[in-house]
Amino acid sequence: MRAVLLCILLAGLTGACACRTGGDRSKAAVQQAIEEHLKERPNVSFEKMTMEIGEVTFNGDSAEAMVKFRSKEAPGFAVGVLYKLRRVGDGWQVESTSSASMPGTSPHGNAATPIPSTTNPPDLGPQPSH
Repeated sequence: MRAVLLCILLAGLTGACACRTGGDRSKAAVQQAIEEHLKERPNVSFEKMTMEIGEVTFNGDSAEAMVKFRSKEAPGFAVGVLYKLRRVGDGWQVESTSSASMPGTSPHGNAATPIPSTTNPPDLGPQPSH
């Protein structure tokens, strides 16, 4: 009986330590990090868009989040962005962003919707002239 109680106690302590050192692996924590990142960008009008967090995947101390930004002024225009984040302390920090193709986004969204600055911008190549 004593051995069983000791095993339960050790399992509980191990789980508690894992949760404490693992940081917050939630969609809400990732969203908070992205919002903080956008608020630091002087060229982003955060109040003129809505942000929809899509799929978030966690892999150790890194995470990826698919995010759709939709213009409040022209809801038909949206752009998808892939965020790569890394864990810093108990939270997350944006490492880089890149354009992403998502259902419901416009391929011409770059001109209509503010796009957050990236630390690693993609090569978009020639753009359509229409």
